[in-house]
Amino acid sequence: MGYTHYWYRPKTIKPEIFKQIVVDLKQVIEKAGVPLAGAAGEGRPEFTDELIVFNGIRNCGHKETDRIAIAWPAKGASGINKSYDGNDALKGSWFAGGLLGSRACPGDCSHETFCVEREYIPYDWQKEVKTGFWFSFCKTAYKPYDLIVQAALIIMKHHLMDKVIIHSDGDDDLWNDARGLTTIVLGYGYNFKLD
Repeated sequence: MGYTHYWYRPKTIKPEIFKQIVVDLKQVIEKAGVPLAGAAGEGRPEFTDELIVFNGIRNCGHKETDRIAIAWPAKGASGINKSYDGNDALKGSWFAGGLLGSRACPGDCSHETFCVEREYIPYDWQKEVKTGFWFSFCKTAYKPYDLIVQAALIIMKHHLMDKVIIHSDGDDDLWNDARGLTTIVLGYGYNFKLD
């Protein structure tokens, strides 16, 4: 349970398309100023011709709070809490934890790894969701790196069009920050809609 984004992607993304996704994502990350780490919240993120892997920073040094539990964005939530302080971002509660008015950190900016391989290798137990589509997801808990996850998915949608399907636990309006960021940096993303 927790705030999650879901996507259905082709098993293989053409090299030239994947390369452009990486180029665009790097531009957005540079402009966004959101600190990122590698898969486990440590080390460096990976952006290669074959792989995109990142997370928030585990040992970020932000103030710890246990008041959030399982975070969920409040209606109209947006932005990133300037101090990254989870207590400052609290706007209420839901049955499992805190409602956040902005993306914030409870003392650990990492959560689940965002990973997109150019050539997806499914586990033995996995099956195609429907012909040509394989399921992936990333639970971000509405931490600051959520903005970059959303931007990455908007970029994927732009380049793959109907070859990727994107869903989210959040309403369409919770994607406005990422739409604005990609539009300012890349000139597209304004018309992005969840599938």
